[in-house]
Amino acid sequence: MLKKISASILALVMVLSLCAGAMAADGDGSGSVSTTTLDANGEQGVFKVVDTPISQDKTLILEKEITAYNVDETTINAPTISYTYTIEAATVGDDTAVTDSADHHAAGTGAVTVPVKAGVGTPTISDHGVVAWTNSETMTATSTGAPNKKSFSIDFSSVAFTGPGVYRYKITENLTGTTDTYAAAGVTETTAGTGMGSHERYIDVYVRPKAPTPEGTTADDPGYWDIYGFTCFYNNTSITDSDKASTAVKTTGFVPGTTGGSSSTAVKADSYYTFNLTLTKTVVNDAYSAANVSFPFTVIFTNNTVTKSIAIIGKVENATVTGWIEPEVNERSGIALIKSGGQIKFIGIPNGTSVEVYETNTATGVTYKVETALTTSSTTTTTDQSVNWHAAPERADSQTTKQTYQSTKATFSTTADADDDNDYTVAITNTLVTISPTGVALRVAPYVLILTAGVALLLVSRRRKAVVEE
Repeated sequence: MLKKISASILALVMVLSLCAGAMAADGDGSGSVSTTTLDANGEQGVFKVVDTPISQDKTLILEKEITAYNVDETTINAPTISYTYTIEAATVGDDTAVTDSADHHAAGTGAVTVPVKAGVGTPTISDHGVVAWTNSETMTATSTGAPNKKSFSIDFSSVAFTGPGVYRYKITENLTGTTDTYAAAGVTETTAGTGMGSHERYIDVYVRPKAPTPEGTTADDPGYWDIYGFTCFYNNTSITDSDKASTAVKTTGFVPGTTGGSSSTAVKADSYYTFNLTLTKTVVNDAYSAANVSFPFTVIFTNNTVTKSIAIIGKVENATVTGWIEPEVNERSGIALIKSGGQIKFIGIPNGTSVEVYETNTATGVTYKVETALTTSSTTTTTDQSVNWHAAPERADSQTTKQTYQSTKATFSTTADADDDNDYTVAITNTLVTISPTGVALRVAPYVLILTAGVALLLVSRRRKAVVEE
């Protein structure tokens, strides 16, 4: 009987040591401890030597990702959004287990399965479990989506475990505050796969007693226990070697992970979609105004869904931007002063935003024919009637009578929650309509004069012919 008990204890110790071997797909044999950030397979504390667990830091580091999109592949201002994370013991059943494949053990031992325990104690999360972005920060954005990550840590150093084994915890992600929504920040919530909670992750903690036992400690002391590995995955089921790329896929946290060299399609990061607007100005047939007049453009961005502050980056060429105001809810407006040949580019506008562009003709006493071209993946061109000079509006936020001031207008809207690969350009061309002192256009007058002279010459010729015949 004693031999059977001893054999069982020995088998359990081997299992606990060898299960963590499943976390070592490869290694350099040095026995060194890996970094505390989860690797691409959602693991921390890999084995460098088969069947030899390595002691490590008791702090687990997870990451949260927002994938940012912009057609120009540039830097944009971040949205305002805040996430909060909590940790608790996972519910495990009698059949919840971790199975390790045979190739991590001595030859001939076969696969080994060990039951999983519900987590114990109260691990602590850094920064009160909050991960946040604000408009004062920037993100990298590309047309195919660029990952922007922030990390948070979970400290298990104060946890006194109840014995060796694998302990499972559930980590839940929520938006901070009761009034926050993804749409309010312009962020698209991650899409959950069938049967998975997109806002939940599970952490397995691999535990054994420290050897040798730290002096003066007992099993009731946190320092008595050694953590030699973590595994993060999105499903509360048994993990086997064959499951790593399927139902129990491992993940690097609240970001898409890779398992076995392939990306997980079931786990998706939150997304932030933005577009850009380029506003250009050209003056034709009026060299003086082209060189000396800065034409005011009132630009208004309206988004009825995004209620957090919208930060937009502007790049200027031969133009200045004045009069920006902070909207009460969802509108930001300003005046762009642009000379002929100049442009201003607004970068990082959240998708779902409607844009209004109003130009004011401040060239005193001048009338222009105005052509407005809105260019996207398809091109729409509109030509306005001739417009007279108007006084410039005093403030961009007092445009209740902006129709009185406008010389021309361009509007368009974008679709929220979608990658918009259009490059929007509003090109406005003013062509001077030349006026003669008599009110007859000079380009018409020469033809009228020629016709009049011809008629007069014909009359004179006929009169002289009549006189000769007499």
